[in-house]
Amino acid sequence: MTIVVIVDDQPINLKILCRFARSIGDDVAVHAFEAPQPALELLRSQTPDLIVTDFVMPTMSGEEFIRRCRQHAPTRHVPIIVVTAYEDREYRYQALDAGASDYLLSPVDGQEFCTRARNLLTLWRQRQTLQLRTQFLEGELAATLRQYAEDIRRKEEHLRRVINTVPAMIRATDTVGRLLLVNTFHETYFTINAATAIGMPRQDVFSADYSARHRALDSQVIADGTAILAIEESVRGCDGSDRVLLTTKAPITGAAGQVEQIVTVSLDITERKQVEQAVCESEERFRQLVEGSVLGLVIESGGVPIFANRTFARIFGYTSPAEILALPNLDRLFAAADLRRIDQLRQATLAGETLNEPREFQGVRRDGKMIWVEIQSQPVSWKGRNALQTTFADVSLRKAYEERLQQQANYDQVTGLPNRMLATDRLRTAVLSAVRHRHCGGLLFIDLDHFKKINDTWGHATGDNLLRMAADRIRSCVREEDTVARLGGDEFTVILPNIGTAANSEPVVHKILHAFSHPFVLGRHEAFVTASVGVSVFPDDSEDPAILMQNADAAMYRAKEQGRDTFQFYTRELNERATERMQIESHLVHALDRGEFLVYYQPIVDIRTGALAEAEALLRWSSPELGRFLPDQFIPLIEDIGLIIQVGQWVIDSACRQLARWRRNGMPNLGVTVNISSRQLRVNGLVDTVAHAIQRYGIPPHALELEITESCLMTDVDENSEVLYALDRLGVNLALDDFGTGYSCLRYLKDLPVDTVKIDKSFIATVTTDASDASVVEAIIALAHRLGIRVIGEGVENEDQLDFIRQRDCDLAQGHYFSEPLPSDKFSLWQLDFAAPKRRVLSGV
Repeated sequence: MTIVVIVDDQPINLKILCRFARSIGDDVAVHAFEAPQPALELLRSQTPDLIVTDFVMPTMSGEEFIRRCRQHAPTRHVPIIVVTAYEDREYRYQALDAGASDYLLSPVDGQEFCTRARNLLTLWRQRQTLQLRTQFLEGELAATLRQYAEDIRRKEEHLRRVINTVPAMIRATDTVGRLLLVNTFHETYFTINAATAIGMPRQDVFSADYSARHRALDSQVIADGTAILAIEESVRGCDGSDRVLLTTKAPITGAAGQVEQIVTVSLDITERKQVEQAVCESEERFRQLVEGSVLGLVIESGGVPIFANRTFARIFGYTSPAEILALPNLDRLFAAADLRRIDQLRQATLAGETLNEPREFQGVRRDGKMIWVEIQSQPVSWKGRNALQTTFADVSLRKAYEERLQQQANYDQVTGLPNRMLATDRLRTAVLSAVRHRHCGGLLFIDLDHFKKINDTWGHATGDNLLRMAADRIRSCVREEDTVARLGGDEFTVILPNIGTAANSEPVVHKILHAFSHPFVLGRHEAFVTASVGVSVFPDDSEDPAILMQNADAAMYRAKEQGRDTFQFYTRELNERATERMQIESHLVHALDRGEFLVYYQPIVDIRTGALAEAEALLRWSSPELGRFLPDQFIPLIEDIGLIIQVGQWVIDSACRQLARWRRNGMPNLGVTVNISSRQLRVNGLVDTVAHAIQRYGIPPHALELEITESCLMTDVDENSEVLYALDRLGVNLALDDFGTGYSCLRYLKDLPVDTVKIDKSFIATVTTDASDASVVEAIIALAHRLGIRVIGEGVENEDQLDFIRQRDCDLAQGHYFSEPLPSDKFSLWQLDFAAPKRRVLSGV
């Protein structure tokens, strides 16, 4: 609440001022008086926040009223506003001299009154706050000073007790030798009373020789201004025995830097000196014993080396034991990773634990080379102190041999990754942990797509380099605790020991697939190698590591079947498929030897003449136990198991043999087309195989056409082109199959000896319904003809498709419209039924 006192002898003015005062704020109490004296009576019992007074009043002037207010202590600093109708400056000066805070002329403006009153009240409250704060701080300061004085007294008393407790002579003297401080330990060596000796000259307390010696030492301290350390001196104690003291003197300087006092501390080292002597003798005997040892020997105390023999120094690359003893500790002689184990060994040995077996650690020679040492420690006593004695044997050669054996047994020599054996062991550990802690783990089986092409084209050295790069990419996608291993060939596995749920393995798989989306730079070559990934989850899919591997492998093959560069999770259906695949592979390995392969032939017809022009040789497999298989079911497996070269040679030989038979039996102008895989193209011997077959069966080279796909040319165009030109020089025709579905590089048509282009059946199938496909077909035909290349429309199923490509001057056609692939005997019968009317229809006659 704000209290305002107003004094004015005019009632009307008093009423106006009261109204103004109440408008200052919401919480204002106004006390109005028509004479000063009643107001002064109120001020004795209550201190207002603001006083407003008239300056000219009949009973007491405003000037006198102000002075009395200022003489009264509670109102000495209360703001006072003087109101008067006199404009004479003298009145103003009198009011201000008397102690008024402000001056207003009557009639008073209400707004001006409120503004000035609020400003004065604000200053008044700030003054009150500052005054309270000052009083509080003064009280705090006084209490702090009292506490500080008490603390100093207690500390001085405590220091005095401490000094008297220390088992050493401690005293302080001034520059003339007067004793200022003497602790009670002096009484052990001198017949004095420490309490009464204070203030006495040094020579009156101690013996003459002792006093003279210390007078000289004190003079040296005063002259140099520095301490004198570790002075050994002899004194005779009160019991008559000779004692050895280790004395230190240090100056105490004044504000100007001059020495004012000298502190002397003398420690009895008699027993220590005796022990040192005994230890020196023992050390000499010990040194002679160990210097010739073949083992390195070091003794440390408190972590600091205090003895080392020459063998120890030589093991770590130092020239002498002195260099070892100059080290602050032995930590720098051990690998950082072993320091914790070393410390544990020290602690256990010093604690008395029996450690009979030697321990192996990695050491660091002076030149930074890492070595392996075998050590054995035991506690010893050295010069009266507990110490640790350790023998060292350099076992680097043995460890290198062991590590080499371990590396060969558990790690892949190409990539440095864990091999199948170590991966299986880690997988077993991960499965046990997942079962025990009830969480999931993941196993990824990764196979590089078309890796065999790299090996066959650029050699195993380049293939190994790609494997190392692939290993680095996979490692970059997983966590530190995950395991990346190479199982063999182009197969890798990743063990994710704790993934929470099966779905959490998907981000890892996506990272791996993304990592393989970038090309591998292999010297001057650049290869795009993707990955197919199979995922099995443990313990859900199985708790057996071998079964988990089998499951992930099955899922990986399913990913390959779905186009590669993707991933699949294991399902029971995949397990059945994997079992079926393994069964097929086991029969497929012997299919060639058992004569289970067949060659079927599909006719290729000349659209212009309607005549049978060629037959495409297509491989089929009929197993007595498993039944018949389509090419898509077994040809990829032939490539995977490495039989494609032998089977390809057999197909060329069989097709050439059958062609010779047909040409002798009524089809002299017939040609045959044989598909060639990319691996056949890259492996030496294809040209010789073709040349031998042509020569053996006596067929003209131009009657044989070899089909290759665009993708076969992508790995190494330059190397493949050499083979193609060699076949061209042999006289064999070359066809580019599935044109338009791959990279469709015009360079192939321009630079390679291509005789025929086969438009892929996916374009022919929609050529009459899809304008875009129709345009592509028209463009391929036009471009090929301009380059002098024949065009075959593949996959013709109906007459509309045939009419379309015939109208665009396509040369040849192939598809079920004419015939499905047939065995050789049925093909001969079909040829006979392929009557002239049919040919006239085809030729448009």
